[in-house]
Amino acid sequence: MDESLIDDPPKPRFGRRLSYNSAAMAFGAYPDQTNMCEPTINAAAYFDKCPSVEALIPLAARLLTYERCSGIPVGSDGKNDWKVQLVDAKPVDMIRSVSVKNNDELHQAIEDGMCTSCRKENLPWWEFVRIVNSNGESAVIVRVDHWIGDGLSLVNLMEQVLTCEDGVTKIPSIIPAKMSDKFKRKGGFLRSIGNFFKCIYYFFVVLALPASKYDDNTAFSKHFNKKMTYTWNRKLVKFESMPLSFIKSLKSEANVSLNDVMFACLGGAIRRLNKAQNCDVTEKKGKKKKPIQCRALMPVAFPRPNDDTDDKTKVLRNKWVFISSDFGVGIEDSIERIRYVHGNMNVFKSSPLPVVQLWVQQTIPPKLPVSVAKQTVFDGISRHSCIFSNVPGPQGAVAFGGEVVKEVQMFFNNLVPQVGILSYNGSVFMNMNLDSCIEGGEFIGHYFAQELCEVATALQITVPENIKNKAAELLID
Repeated sequence: MDESLIDDPPKPRFGRRLSYNSAAMAFGAYPDQTNMCEPTINAAAYFDKCPSVEALIPLAARLLTYERCSGIPVGSDGKNDWKVQLVDAKPVDMIRSVSVKNNDELHQAIEDGMCTSCRKENLPWWEFVRIVNSNGESAVIVRVDHWIGDGLSLVNLMEQVLTCEDGVTKIPSIIPAKMSDKFKRKGGFLRSIGNFFKCIYYFFVVLALPASKYDDNTAFSKHFNKKMTYTWNRKLVKFESMPLSFIKSLKSEANVSLNDVMFACLGGAIRRLNKAQNCDVTEKKGKKKKPIQCRALMPVAFPRPNDDTDDKTKVLRNKWVFISSDFGVGIEDSIERIRYVHGNMNVFKSSPLPVVQLWVQQTIPPKLPVSVAKQTVFDGISRHSCIFSNVPGPQGAVAFGGEVVKEVQMFFNNLVPQVGILSYNGSVFMNMNLDSCIEGGEFIGHYFAQELCEVATALQITVPENIKNKAAELLID
């Protein structure tokens, strides 16, 4: 039969095969005994007025045109046969609404929803959640299962549903092209015979990480160990928003990167939390005294070239690795801690470690038994105190569903506490998703503000009033 005579040709049933990373997110990256929740990436936008369902329907329809947003993953546990099975879904099916009466209830609704799965039968694994506040700011949470994509590819996706303030003009690309170019250069580094031995060295560094020493027991990290399980009792602590110009002033005066400043100040905040809980973090006691170990895993993503981001079958993917780095919690002086962090980060930036890690990740785990691969992931993460994620956002104000976004947050539930940092419209927004069993954890935002004040004072930089006020709300004796 001539297919031109058919009004609606049948849609293909399956899309592309998934990478190992994406498949692992779908069938579970952790051992079953950890009782881990589904991996859901949450991007929250806050508004004076919540976008209507009618305004969000066209945006949901646009996302449904992307292959991974219009299907569900299917395959055999641990086998290399995972594909996207396309399903019929209406845009309105991807939107749900919650009503609250004030800002406290808004935050509670977001916190309560962190552990909620967005995996629904016969629907793609993502959703828009409208939280309509009758007496304060409202929010829309874009919730996306991690199998669909990593942080950077989801930023590319958000570019398709955000507009400038006028509600019409397309926003500029958020991720600069140079971010993908630098990994191309490092790919060339791997092929350089002169760097062969460096690659071999980092190959063994990668293999040794899941067997490395556990972080030292402190008030912040004593609950994490080789038998830890997910408790389903989480707090989302929002930090005070920070002017991007202020953080840039700190990094310029210290001659380090923005990420160095944020990472080192978080290390200082963890130190302050530990001290407030009467935990000695200056040095480990024993025959030989040495600095306390408190590390974070940092996701390093490999973005697609900008000319690939319009391909609706390719733009979404999970191509990223974890890099381990120490916070310098045992260092008393804040500026010395920044120097220490900067030195460690420079080693990673100038090395082929991320590319070697990616090669190992794509080559070895798919050949292992599923139980061994999952245990390896658990062993690597459970040895660390935190996961530290920093994702770029729009540089100017944007609109979503016809309403201008006031602020943003990006958060993710993980086995260990996870930090989410997102820049937007001249400000830096930050939060920590942590287990409520960490005593004093709800004050981590105050400790971070205190650390910023100390660094700024040492560098002779003026501290914004909101940061000063946040720091003054809680004083450490």
